[in-house]
Amino acid sequence: MGLPYWYGTYGQTANASLLSAKKKQYPDYYTADDFKSQYGKRVHDCSGLIKGYLWSDSATSTPTYKSSQDKSGTGLVTAATMKDKISTFPKTAGLLVFRGTSTSNITHVGVYGGDGYVYEAKNHASGVCKTAYKQSDWNYWAQCSYITDDTAADATSLAVQTTAADEKTIWDYLYGKIGNAYGVAGLMGNLYAESALIANNLENTYNTKLGMTDKEYTDAVDSGSSTAVSSDSAGYGLAQWTYSTRKKALLEYAVAQKASVGSLSMQLAFLYKEMSESYGAVLDTLKNATSVLQASNIVLTKYEIPADTGTSVQTKRAGYGQTYYDKYAGISSSASSGSTSTSTVTEKTATDPAKSFSESLAGTYKVSPSSGVNVRNGAGTGKSILVALPKDTKVQNYGYYTSASGVKWLYIQVTYNNIKYTGFCCGTYLKKQ
Repeated sequence: MGLPYWYGTYGQTANASLLSAKKKQYPDYYTADDFKSQYGKRVHDCSGLIKGYLWSDSATSTPTYKSSQDKSGTGLVTAATMKDKISTFPKTAGLLVFRGTSTSNITHVGVYGGDGYVYEAKNHASGVCKTAYKQSDWNYWAQCSYITDDTAADATSLAVQTTAADEKTIWDYLYGKIGNAYGVAGLMGNLYAESALIANNLENTYNTKLGMTDKEYTDAVDSGSSTAVSSDSAGYGLAQWTYSTRKKALLEYAVAQKASVGSLSMQLAFLYKEMSESYGAVLDTLKNATSVLQASNIVLTKYEIPADTGTSVQTKRAGYGQTYYDKYAGISSSASSGSTSTSTVTEKTATDPAKSFSESLAGTYKVSPSSGVNVRNGAGTGKSILVALPKDTKVQNYGYYTSASGVKWLYIQVTYNNIKYTGFCCGTYLKKQ
């Protein structure tokens, strides 16, 4: 907030060259006398604020232009698959709101912050600012098609609500049933991605849609005042059970056990019962898995089955599982000089996806050059650097890579200085352990 509004910009740093180019391109928008005083600051217009976020790795990095995502407000609505009139707006953080006479004539766009405010590059006089959300100010809403919305849980903010005791309880119970650390870790990584291991977690979007906190929803179900639990389509609990028959079975099991539907011990018992009776192939794989990735992927694709099961999701969930494996199975793959905490403060992930897979590549690697190695945003030395890792830092690969100029760039994950990085390292400089 507070950065200047320059029409036709998307987060570039203001300077004389940019001003000259934009004056020629859009003379009617460059008549104010304060442009030169704003040199050195990042500048945006309304849709440029969205693009500046999409194309920048940090608040100070230079945005990398992507023509496929260069959309006006109208283009952002057209590209979206989730959109509607503002009367149906679910008030979910990160959704875009639009002003216009129709979806083909959008004149302004902002981002809803989830806090009752819209963040927008309003005009040159106001710059990027925060305004109270009023339905009458907007006409449409949409989810930006270039951002994946993890509606199950905001793992970063929810992690602090999961106590170490609960985490250990989950590990011990599942290990007692599964008997294989790889299988338990792969399952726990998925449960963390779904609910941050919080048993009474109501899917975030339904906190807004139903106007209820996690506790209020749980209490309503327990008391019988909410009878729509089986049909409200809201994800709930450790596994974010959503489908009507599965939620009905969860509720019936809770009643039979005379336990709250939000009870951790009850949900663990129900989860194992459900797997034993209905997901035998998944349970068998967990009991015999030879890697965290194998276990994580069977849970992801055959048990949880979210809309996105692509490479980036597989890597992220396996990474969560690896954290639990490292902590409870006693094998660490964290950076030697980095943090081994299970509560990662920040995550930084490459925007380029991995393009190939080979199970033989999966494993722990150590940085071999004395000068260290760079983790990059994509395969190749031309890609931006996410972080530089020193010699002997250990990183994890789950078999994914991209070839560039005949060299395999491994898609790795590492926690370093309390930040979890997921990106590409040149395989030449990594030694498998």
